[in-house]
Amino acid sequence: MDSIGERYILYYLPFTDVRIPLGGVNPVTILNTLLVMAVLWAVMWLATRRLSLTPGRAQAAFELMAGGLDELVHSALELETPAQNRRFFPLVAAMFVFLTLANVVSFLPGPWFEEPTADYNTTLALGLLAMCIAVTCGVIAKGFWGYFQELLGPMWQQAGIAPKLSALFFFPLNFVGEVSKVLSISFRLFGNMIGSAVILIVVSHLVFYLVLPIGLILFFVFFIGVIQAFVFTMLTLTYIAVAMK
Repeated sequence: MDSIGERYILYYLPFTDVRIPLGGVNPVTILNTLLVMAVLWAVMWLATRRLSLTPGRAQAAFELMAGGLDELVHSALELETPAQNRRFFPLVAAMFVFLTLANVVSFLPGPWFEEPTADYNTTLALGLLAMCIAVTCGVIAKGFWGYFQELLGPMWQQAGIAPKLSALFFFPLNFVGEVSKVLSISFRLFGNMIGSAVILIVVSHLVFYLVLPIGLILFFVFFIGVIQAFVFTMLTLTYIAVAMK
C-alpha cells in the first residue's frame, strides 16, 4: 500500500473487449470483500455450531458482544416492546462485525490485502444502504404521507397560506440534509481508513522500515478499525431511530 491513491481498475471484462460500465471495477476491493464475507460466515458457523448452557470461552465472548450490541439497540430505539427493538439486532450485529473485519483485513501479509472500506465505492454503498433502511423504517412507522410531511417543515400542518408556502423553503433544506447524511457517513469511514494508512506509511518511511512500529500498526489497524466500525454502526442506528420517531 505504498501508493495509497492508486487502485488497480479493470476497465474491460477479462479476455474480452467488452468495456465495464460506470468506470470499471476494482477487483482487489471485490476479492477482499468476498474474503471478509467468507470469514464472517465461517466465524458465525464456528461460534454457533456447539452452543451450550455452560458456555466455553469462545461462546462466552460472542455472547458478551451480542449482549452489548443488543443493549445498544434497545437504548437507541426505545420502541414499545423488546421484540420490536430486537428486530434490528441482526442488522446492527452483522454491520458491526462485517465492518470490523473489513477494516482490519489489511493486517494480513501480502500486497493484495487491502481494506474494502479504503475504497469509497464500498463506503458509499454502505452509506446508501444505511439511509435506505432508515427511510424505509420511517415510512413504515409513519406512513409515506406522514414521513413526507416532516420534510415539508414544522409549519406545514398549520392553517393558512403562509405555513404552506414555508414548505418551499424547508423542503429543499430537509431534502439536502437527508442526502448529506449519505455523504457524511460514507466520507467519515473512508477518510479515517485512508488517514490511518497514510500515517502508517509516513512513519514507516521515517524510520526507513528498520524499526517496525508494531504498536502503531496494532493501534491504527485494530483499534481504529473497531472504533470506526462502531461509529458507523451507531450512526446507522441513530438514523433509524430518528426516522421512526
